[in-house]
Amino acid sequence: MEESFQAFLLFWLAGLCAVFGLMLGFFSKHSGTRRFGMFLLSLGSISILATPWTLTFSPSSAFGHFLGSILGPSVLLGVGLYNIAFSGHVPVGRLTEGDKRAGFAMVLIAMLWFEGMHWWVLTPTYPDEINRYWLIFWPTLLLLTASSSFVAYSIVKIVGDDRNQEQRLLLVLFGFTSLLVLLGLLRDGPNVETAQFAEEFWLAGADVFGLMVGAALAILLFAFVLAIYEAQQPLPKQLDPPTTKQLQEAAKHIAKHVGEVKEDE
Repeated sequence: MEESFQAFLLFWLAGLCAVFGLMLGFFSKHSGTRRFGMFLLSLGSISILATPWTLTFSPSSAFGHFLGSILGPSVLLGVGLYNIAFSGHVPVGRLTEGDKRAGFAMVLIAMLWFEGMHWWVLTPTYPDEINRYWLIFWPTLLLLTASSSFVAYSIVKIVGDDRNQEQRLLLVLFGFTSLLVLLGLLRDGPNVETAQFAEEFWLAGADVFGLMVGAALAILLFAFVLAIYEAQQPLPKQLDPPTTKQLQEAAKHIAKHVGEVKEDE
């Protein structure tokens, strides 16, 4: 098998299967289709994660190595945030206090795990240098978390009702991630120097800024199109005033269900 075809089959086609399977698994109404989608998602994900062993000759294998490196802390972080979110003020399906404490513990372990990748020997290295995807991912994650938590804090403060605990948690998250950014900009890690971190951080800033501007423009464009569409629609037809017969019929029904009202009342 040629190397190019092998890379297409085990990486690009596997990625396509994973994305297609994810869409089928989450958006299909049929249980059989959802199961098939989850099968495609699992098969594609395993193929990509195995690329450090199956595609050692291809640069694409670095992405599979990166995904495998962050899989553990990412799962812990996702489950922990889910437990925290659904153990708060939710109308149905509220989780217990034990789930909430477990969620905080998972988030703490996940953050320490990620920090160990920057400040300790856990830095993803493949094959003999730091994985370039990790250098992009970590500054972007910190900046995106800091900016998102600050925006969410501002929104909750403006429109929230009795959300003091949520405001404090978002503010603590913003301060914590901002502190990690400052440490990365001021101190060298065992494998990542401050100059390298700063370069990737400013590039991540450009990406996040572009993402925010693009999202804002998309919302404005959607509102503009919706306003034009609504302006072109004809006014709804107004109903004719009720006739005397309809008023008398309505009065009979009201008197039947409410009863006659005496003058002294």
